Amino acid sequence: MKPVRGELVVVPDAKAFAEYGARLFAEEAAAARGRFVAGLAGGSTPRALYERLAAAPWRDSIDWTRIDLVLGDERFVAPDDDKSNVRMIRDALTAHLPAAPRLHQVPFDGMTVDQAAAAYQRDLAEVHGAATLDPSRPFFDLCLLGMGDDGHTASLLPGQDDLLGERQRWVIPVTKGRPEARVTLTYPILESARVVVFLVSGAGKRDMLDRVLSGSDRDVPAARLRPVGRLIWLADRDAAGRWAD
Repeated sequence: MKPVRGELVVVPDAKAFAEYGARLFAEEAAAARGRFVAGLAGGSTPRALYERLAAAPWRDSIDWTRIDLVLGDERFVAPDDDKSNVRMIRDALTAHLPAAPRLHQVPFDGMTVDQAAAAYQRDLAEVHGAATLDPSRPFFDLCLLGMGDDGHTASLLPGQDDLLGERQRWVIPVTKGRPEARVTLTYPILESARVVVFLVSGAGKRDMLDRVLSGSDRDVPAARLRPVGRLIWLADRDAAGRWAD
């Protein structure tokens, strides 16, 4: 079967999931000219992929000094908090690399969540070298995204139409729908990518992934993303269900 949008890659298990993702990251980094900007997903799903990147051979095959790592979203907590995505990324990936990439974290100390979102947007505009997005010059070379069992991606949550409809700001605060406030990238910058990869694993995501791939639910946040470049759905067999046949 072919999904209504994008390409589907099904791998047999967690080990193959991490290996495929790490290989894709390394290949895209090698193909890029100059700076390579990668968007990183938070949560539990991508951790094994980051750990694989931090091990041989991928760790040593990538020029980390020319890489910028950008968070797709972040809980508005201290960077050393157990819930922090940047802490997970450091623990799983950047602390183990031979050279340090530029890891762009959402500021926290002394800021409100609104101020942090505005500051992060200014940081990303400096990374991009412009305050506006041009379809011919995507912001991301590679953007890794997760998908929740409710269809959310980054911290773009179902039912929050005012946030889902944001087309001007790249970064916005999210103050409803989760126990803690969050900062998330919006559709315009997430879609400004040469390659977007949704990382979907586990049987708990099977129903939602089936609905998104088949086109039966086009309104959930993950299904609404329209990148300017390639769209890849990377799923293990547990998540793929009937799509693995």
